[in-house]
Amino acid sequence: MLETKKYCNKTIDLIPFGIDTSKFVSKRFDSLFSTDDIVIGTIKTLEKNYRIEYLIKAFHILSAKYSNISLKLLIVGKGTQREVLEKLVQKLGIKDKTIFAGFIHPDDIPKYHNMLDIFVAVSEEESFGVAVLESCACEKPVVVSNVGGFPEVVTNNETGLIVEKNNIISIVNSLEKLILNPDLRKRMGKNGRQKVISQYDWEESVKKMLTVYRSFTYE
Repeated sequence: MLETKKYCNKTIDLIPFGIDTSKFVSKRFDSLFSTDDIVIGTIKTLEKNYRIEYLIKAFHILSAKYSNISLKLLIVGKGTQREVLEKLVQKLGIKDKTIFAGFIHPDDIPKYHNMLDIFVAVSEEESFGVAVLESCACEKPVVVSNVGGFPEVVTNNETGLIVEKNNIISIVNSLEKLILNPDLRKRMGKNGRQKVISQYDWEESVKKMLTVYRSFTYE
């Protein structure tokens, strides 16, 4: 935005991505997990820049520390890193606690968001973070890295927790905080949905876009 203003003296309209909040909503679906499980996971393309190995390593640390808590890991998506990540899970001895769901149909994405208790996206680089907003709309607390659009879409300590990129200890500490505090998870989930509704609802985004387009026709 600031960079654009250097070259343009006209009003700049910023219209964010929109989320269908009637589709992405907290809802009970058939799950791969039991109600006693605390499910941590992500829905991302399995590529290196998304640093899913950090999520796996953080989960390993926490599952060893809290063996009395039924922690599960859900990784949804396909990509070139799948075999590498599966080998890491095997090496760390958490295969029995981990599900690689692979590619899922877009219509099933809300279902998988609702299987999670905590959504994690600790990318090394990121553009905006639509999947994060989808999870927030489903009332899930999120843990994200401080890159790209994540700090814009996540309000730290209100809708989720923002961690330093490439920092496993920071990820562990944030996940631990949410694992041990179900009330905090619930509060952040509620706050997240309200933020999506107020700032990122797709119907409102479309209305704003149409208003901008119409303004061009009268200039």
